[in-house]
Amino acid sequence: MAHIENPDWRPARIVENRCVARGTYWITLEAADEKPAAYQPGHVLGLRLNRDGAEPLRHAYTVSWGEPAKRRFSHLYRVILDGRMTPLMGELEPGAAMDFHGPVHTPIVDEVDKKAKRIFGIATGTGLGPLYGYALQALAAGETRPVTLYTGMRARADLCFDAELKALAAKHSNLSHAFTLTKPDAAWRAAKGLTGRVDDALPPLLKKAGRLGEAHYHLVGNGAMVRLWRAALKAAGVPEKRVSVETFFNHRVEPTPSQIRSLAAKLGSS
Repeated sequence: MAHIENPDWRPARIVENRCVARGTYWITLEAADEKPAAYQPGHVLGLRLNRDGAEPLRHAYTVSWGEPAKRRFSHLYRVILDGRMTPLMGELEPGAAMDFHGPVHTPIVDEVDKKAKRIFGIATGTGLGPLYGYALQALAAGETRPVTLYTGMRARADLCFDAELKALAAKHSNLSHAFTLTKPDAAWRAAKGLTGRVDDALPPLLKKAGRLGEAHYHLVGNGAMVRLWRAALKAAGVPEKRVSVETFFNHRVEPTPSQIRSLAAKLGSS
């Protein structure tokens, strides 16, 4: 996601900051002023961490969930061990102060084509956060189309919100989700869980679901995945209006023509 520059920083306090998987945290903030804070999954906010005697640290994070009535908003983020900001964020406790501003970007619910027959969310890593929030929001609002979320992770220890998504799917028969792991353990293989990168694991599943062009695809996470899938879906004949994206990092990486052709061939024709 793009870096946000804006002088209109607003105060917030941390309500929750809990570890939900290996190195992955769910942080909830509450606006500490009297202004509205009505944010939705897919909005992007700048967060700033002030430090005594040092330059503040700031970065942009996609909203995973919003509670406008409480003026609260949540983000799923990963602590980068050699990073500057996230190791400090991971140590923050409820009541600690941060600043925020925004939003930019468009909520996922507003990007999904209303004429699409089904919806696929494809994520890597913490990209699952806004997809999880979108599912909560859309299903609560009465979404009846099939909604399927796929997330690529490294290992079982990285999984988060699996139980929550299973519980949500138990209430809404049109929701399903699955993880694919690049480093699966024996138990994962024995349970016949999806394995490999999303580029390899998902195309057969999407082909079985019906015509590619009838669905909407929201891609979120690693820029290498997002850019490759957007280009491959276009090459496979999916209308551009039925592909929406949010890139977390690797903003400048470009897929090669051979990579695009390879994935498009796996996907087949729309």
